[in-house]
Amino acid sequence: MIPGISVVIPTYNREKFIGEAIRSVLEQDYDGKIEIIISDDGSIDKTLEIAASFGNSVVILKKPKNCLNQGVAGTRNRGIKACTQEYISFLDSDDFYLPGNLKKLANKLISNNSLGFVFCRMLEVKDQNGENIFKPWTHKSIYKNDIRNPVVSRIKIVHTNSFLFRKTVFDEVGYFNESYPNGEDGDLWMRISEIYEGTFSDHYGAVYRSHHESGQLTKNSNTEIKKCFIKIYNDAISRYYKLELKDKLRLFQLKHWLLVYNYREKKLYYHWQYLLLIIQYPLSYIRLLPIKVKEYMEKHSGCHWNILDFYSNKSQVKQ
Repeated sequence: MIPGISVVIPTYNREKFIGEAIRSVLEQDYDGKIEIIISDDGSIDKTLEIAASFGNSVVILKKPKNCLNQGVAGTRNRGIKACTQEYISFLDSDDFYLPGNLKKLANKLISNNSLGFVFCRMLEVKDQNGENIFKPWTHKSIYKNDIRNPVVSRIKIVHTNSFLFRKTVFDEVGYFNESYPNGEDGDLWMRISEIYEGTFSDHYGAVYRSHHESGQLTKNSNTEIKKCFIKIYNDAISRYYKLELKDKLRLFQLKHWLLVYNYREKKLYYHWQYLLLIIQYPLSYIRLLPIKVKEYMEKHSGCHWNILDFYSNKSQVKQ
């Protein structure tokens, strides 16, 4: 039997986009069952009315009256707990899937029972005079370290919309940490990758809307964000030693991210501490150097907004 997929769509006041998000799931060509769970965080516009217009195609979870906190972590967690299918994916309510995405992702998990998750490429979209203009969100080159250490390796590798997980992953690792006002998704992806092996599907599967307008569930000051990420990376480093992960490259990158969030306003001190880190882990830095050079060249090669052929831009996973 083909495994079913539960798609969790957290939402708050997204009447403008929720219909497109739902339709993008309903139009998937996946042969297994697709369960759409709309997890609402207390919308006061027509979001739930639009979602309800899809009838039995969606399950709507209203925010419990006794829930006083507002945020994407709790909203997604309520969705996860309601999932009944073997696989789970997430889709933000102002974004949308591209045709064939879930089938391509699921095929990766179906073909390898040892995998806990798979992720794909993302596009970014903005509205320009009423026309959707796209560009790649994901880096052009994806390396084995990006797959083995998502979030830790580099930014713009994985996105919440780009994943498909086995439901058993959350049974073992847990859910989004609701005490984090920001970065709760990256924290969970790190915790999952500490225990589970994942893989990459080289296709554009979802689109991220860069202009959120109203209804954004994550709203925090820069100070709160900084404190949150410092705690996330400190906790990740502690788990690294506790779990005896034996991946010096991961540890080097975790410590580097901690330096970034601690000292990025103090540039001279940051560079001094980074030099000391390189001295401590020279082989890790040498392994990353070619990737950093190529990433720099790609960044400055001129990636402009344009209309893309979603299916023509293919690149291979680099060794």
